Amino acid sequence: FRFIAQALPGDATVSARLASLTNTNPWSKAGIMLRADTTPGAAYYALMLTPGNGLVVQYRNAGGAVTNQLVQLSGPTAPLYLSITRTGTTFSASTSSDGVTWTAVSGSNIPLSGLTGSLLAGMAVTSHDTGHLATATFSAFTI
Repeated sequence: FRFIAQALPGDATVSARLASLTNTNPWSKAGIMLRADTTPGAAYYALMLTPGNGLVVQYRNAGGAVTNQLVQLSGPTAPLYLSITRTGTTFSASTSSDGVTWTAVSGSNIPLSGLTGSLLAGMAVTSHDTGHLATATFSAFTI
């Protein structure tokens, strides 16, 4: 797992274009994430693309809690624009093929009481295979 991020002090929309992801495992993931901190097991909300299982929205509402999968949609592939909007403690996800016209990810809107205050917003990638690294290419990251 790799995560590169910057501070997100309050409400915002975070977006990036995911150009590619290596297929090291059907559950390899790359996308955007809002995270409480960089410790393992930190609370987070993420919109991730996988090579074998489509688009997923996952979250952990408290540090050390179990990760939950809120949405799984088959079909989307890279390149794809990804977006997360934070309003207070409510999070939602959208996708776009061109970065202009956005479509809400149905079922992605959720309040998370464990994600308050300043968060980290950035791009994440994981191979889902401890023996292999995954590579993702991103561009157009904005907050």
